[in-house]
Amino acid sequence: MTAIAATNAPQGKAMTIAGWTLTGLFTAFMAFDVGIKLIRLPIVEQTGATLGLPPGSGFAIGILELAIVALYLARPTAVLGAILVAALMGGTCAVHFVNGNPLFSHMLFGPYLAAFAWGGLWLREPEVRRLVPIRR
Repeated sequence: MTAIAATNAPQGKAMTIAGWTLTGLFTAFMAFDVGIKLIRLPIVEQTGATLGLPPGSGFAIGILELAIVALYLARPTAVLGAILVAALMGGTCAVHFVNGNPLFSHMLFGPYLAAFAWGGLWLREPEVRRLVPIRR
């Protein structure tokens, strides 16, 4: 079967469930992350300081993350949200790189989250699969 024929096939229930599962896992983590930043837990400030972020920046980052996740979860803006998720997570990767943090546990954690977000969107949205086909 060609990539075009595969993308025109009806979306299966399993694919939709898998997509929403990945989306749910991504959203659950981001809800936790946004929450601790918005309630200004001391660990956010402490971690930010070790990464060289300006004092008090955790709250603003939390607001930015909340806006990006909201865009991602709204169907009309989901692709824009996913693009912004990837940009945000690339920034987290860069911050960890600059600070010499470990590759797999710190630097790549953001890109792992971006992969969950994009994977969830790809699995649940046929239009995204048409725009970004997996070819054999």
